[in-house]
Amino acid sequence: MAFMAMAPFAVLAVNGEAGKAQGPVSVMVPLVVDGTGQRLIGHVARSNPFWKAAQDSSAKAIAIFKGNDAYVTPALYPSKQEHGRVVPTWNYMALEVRGHIKVETDAAMMRPYLTALTDQMESHRDMPWKVSDAPDDYIEKLSHAIVGFTLEIDEISFMKKLSQNKREDDKNGIITAFENSNDPAQNNLAKEMNQEMSKDN
Repeated sequence: MAFMAMAPFAVLAVNGEAGKAQGPVSVMVPLVVDGTGQRLIGHVARSNPFWKAAQDSSAKAIAIFKGNDAYVTPALYPSKQEHGRVVPTWNYMALEVRGHIKVETDAAMMRPYLTALTDQMESHRDMPWKVSDAPDDYIEKLSHAIVGFTLEIDEISFMKKLSQNKREDDKNGIITAFENSNDPAQNNLAKEMNQEMSKDN
């Protein structure tokens, strides 16, 4: 759950409308976990075709939350100098959530879909903005322009590739380079790799 809170902007996909020759339909959208920990909450513009594809209550969906990722050059491996049998790779962390999606189109029911996102994203601020800070008539107008949805969580899969298949000195070569990089994603991956190596030792 913490991973989703840190990287809430996800790719969400469903199959196309039943009986039609339409492939998967996807949208990039922020998603938050509700208070029960069993559902994801989000909303899209009413003009977005995604919600129509997801409107069937039996629709299955997958949400992919992407964490830090970075290209890894073979030049960082000491083993390159020994035998040269190395190739580039990509280190990354990601989370997949699968479940059933339910769409809510009633404009009068949109406020919880708005507050769930803003409350989480504003929670770290000294003076967090709240939906109630905006005029009611303004929020009501906006509510007619969006469609809410919930994703009932059936399965969560955490995926990571942190060069765990490499020997220790090759891993250390990557960590050193990433720690000294100006790229925050590489800095964060170095921390994750250090933590993984400490577990192994």
